[in-house]
Amino acid sequence: MDPISVIMPPVIGGIIGYFTNDLAIKMLFRPYKPMYLGRLRLPFTPGIVPRRLEDLAVLLGREVEARFFNADDLEILFQSQEFSSTVAESITDMIFSRRSSLCYVMEGLEASETMGAAVSSAKQGLCAKALEILRDFDYAPLIRQTAEELAGRLPRAGAASLINLAPALSEAIKEYLGEHGEETIYPLVERALVDFGDRPVKDMAQEAFPQREKLCAAIQKLYLDFMSVYVRKVVESIDVGGMITEKLRLMEPQAVEALILSVVNREFRYVVWLGGLLGAIIGAVNIFI
Repeated sequence: MDPISVIMPPVIGGIIGYFTNDLAIKMLFRPYKPMYLGRLRLPFTPGIVPRRLEDLAVLLGREVEARFFNADDLEILFQSQEFSSTVAESITDMIFSRRSSLCYVMEGLEASETMGAAVSSAKQGLCAKALEILRDFDYAPLIRQTAEELAGRLPRAGAASLINLAPALSEAIKEYLGEHGEETIYPLVERALVDFGDRPVKDMAQEAFPQREKLCAAIQKLYLDFMSVYVRKVVESIDVGGMITEKLRLMEPQAVEALILSVVNREFRYVVWLGGLLGAIIGAVNIFI
């Protein structure tokens, strides 16, 4: 038998098998867009993955959420000691590294379109609460105590008059606060907030919590207490599947191809070479048929 007749069938079969499998794999991803001959769209365009990218995105998002990141999994994650500790450490680091004053932070919040109204409302609420406390307070015992302390510096009749007038003076103060309380109290509260917050947040935190670990532990406990009540609402508001689906939808077909090939490119190469091997075997068998 002619040697060429023996060699050529396996070689040709191997070449056909190799390039057929290689073409089939490329057709999974390419062409990236449909191709037309006039108004007729050519078959197998775009490739399988670009054509079914929408279905793939939905399926992948749904499966990842169902199998790996469902609400129960996120609930366990958010309430774990490791996660809560990381949150507490991060917040503590942020507080202890703040060199700006609390007033500066508050001014920034007031200037914000989203937070400005909330901060102003909080200040108004604080003033209203302070005014309510001051109007309900009984000043008579305080006036009597002050008059008794000043008895040595005041005429005896004057001190006695103050003590007798204590209830009336208390009511007069309350009446004044009822009429002019807001215009009187608001500037006082504003000034008190400025005096209180006119220091770096870092210094205030170090004063309140000389031991950094205690602040961290307090923040972690506060976080866990909050999550014990609201964790379900939090995790149900996180649409993991929807986020994955949306990200895949926004990816270009070239990026999807690169992503898939980065994982299975070696296996695809094996498939191509296996096609060449099977083609060569089939070509060799044909010699004896």
